[in-house]
Amino acid sequence: MLRSEVTGGVQLCSQEFHHIIEQIPDINLSDYFVPYTRKISQRLLIKMGMENYSMYDVKKDAPALLEHIQKNGIDIVFMNMSSMVRYARPIREAFGPRVKIVLLSHGNHSGDFLHLLTKPLGRPSAIRRMLDKIRLGMLIATESGHRVRYLDGVVALSETEKQIENWFGAKKTSFLPRRLYAEFLPHDPVPGRVGFVGRLDHPPNLQGISLLLDQIKPEVHRSVSFRLVGAPESFGRDLQKRYPFIEYLGELSDAGLEKEVATWSIFLNPVWWYSTGASTKLARAISWGVPILSTTAGMRGYRWKEGALLVADTPEEMAGVLLRVAPDATQVRHWAEQTRLIAVNGPSMEDLAAQIKYIYQ
Repeated sequence: MLRSEVTGGVQLCSQEFHHIIEQIPDINLSDYFVPYTRKISQRLLIKMGMENYSMYDVKKDAPALLEHIQKNGIDIVFMNMSSMVRYARPIREAFGPRVKIVLLSHGNHSGDFLHLLTKPLGRPSAIRRMLDKIRLGMLIATESGHRVRYLDGVVALSETEKQIENWFGAKKTSFLPRRLYAEFLPHDPVPGRVGFVGRLDHPPNLQGISLLLDQIKPEVHRSVSFRLVGAPESFGRDLQKRYPFIEYLGELSDAGLEKEVATWSIFLNPVWWYSTGASTKLARAISWGVPILSTTAGMRGYRWKEGALLVADTPEEMAGVLLRVAPDATQVRHWAEQTRLIAVNGPSMEDLAAQIKYIYQ
């Protein structure tokens, strides 16, 4: 994830954490990688949907990790992603408070799992629902227990998750806003054209865009045209059958996506629930300098000094904003200027580094 050419949300956040820590003057950062578990019992739990932070064989891998820490005189361990949390126990038991253990959280597993439990895509059986509730309790107990006993602190990707970490009992918590940057597209919007891009088999994405499209009445799609980008293709085709007024474009290359987004009057970010982590696609949309229509939940994980986004917090309200703004060239130009203001008014590298230093100092 730290060196990946793939630009998914997990990879982008991992690389961002890594880059910021590299900029801290008193840290000499080195990487240590652990493999996913090959243990049959753990892989069976994962297959059964009962995984409880068991993606790694900690008992097998810990001796080499502890030797590496001892041999290299390491005094701070940053663990990338909450899935690594079980490594905190052997480190704490071996070195005590001498070695600081900081979790760089992309979000707790219980957060997205709660979403799937209460808003499933299908109709799970009664047994499945019971097992899911048991698993949710196990996840929360593991998350809280490790924060109370073994971690020195947690860096979270949103203010909301910072407060959840406090609720779990983390000793110190810090919110690290997303970095913002300017790589503006040559924006030449088609009046009324709006678009959505995202992984379509990710439940919050699929449910989010579906709830909005449910609210699109004939008077809206006569003046607003919808473009949909994402994979898998089967999900995109299903959406196009359900909503004949949208145009599904498939999964585009980076260059193809930028060319497409440059024609949009509004970039859609319909996130109706507070899922884990941050909406990573928002940073990219901001960097492109195009008008953005988001929800409040969709802006979690961001801070900026100047500029504003279009915001609507119900599907009905979002549909109304689209009808009012997307066909109006003057408004579209205004909101593009607002996005470009945001792109150059994000947090500084010094501010971001300070959020991480607070946890281990």
